[in-house]
Amino acid sequence: MKLAKTIAMTALTSSALIMGGCATNGYNTGLNNTAKGAAAGAAAGALIRSGGDSKDIARGALGGAAVGGAGAYILDQTR
Repeated sequence: MKLAKTIAMTALTSSALIMGGCATNGYNTGLNNTAKGAAAGAAAGALIRSGGDSKDIARGALGGAAVGGAGAYILDQTR
């Protein structure tokens, strides 16, 4: 049951972040890579915290999204 919740939360978070990245109009390519980094971070964070309850999974996904998005944004700005 916990695995199903983890997969569902990861899918929802990742799809929302990826769709946000697809909403760019071509002027800002950094948002797309930032969204991809946030989605990857959310998935990783949710999987790392999958041993806990749903609140732990959500916190892991949120923290992972923040770290992944920030990392991708910083990489985009330094290139």
